[in-house]
Amino acid sequence: MCKYCFETEYYELKTELDFEKFSKVFDSKIEKTIQFVKKENSDYRMVDIYICKYCKQLWWLSDTDNHWRGYFLKEENAKNHLKGNLNDLRSWGCVFLVIVLLIAFIKSFF
Repeated sequence: MCKYCFETEYYELKTELDFEKFSKVFDSKIEKTIQFVKKENSDYRMVDIYICKYCKQLWWLSDTDNHWRGYFLKEENAKNHLKGNLNDLRSWGCVFLVIVLLIAFIKSFF
């Protein structure tokens, strides 16, 4: 990261205020110090990838959408963030499966 990059990463844009704060900084840097590279499907979300013209750091932007709060992270942190979200989903899926099996097991006795 260099002085032209972003100082803050956003793991979630939780509120409208967070998004406005990010958007203000992002708009001031776009095309001046960072530029759009490509749109890519990463796991289960579309992300826009940007690069710093000076230090070549890649930044991933995932827009907010309904319950998805989006993020703006350096590439390596974005990949780790997505892995964590997928692991959370898998964990909840396992919990749900256990509950369904438990209910089915209990109902089989009645």
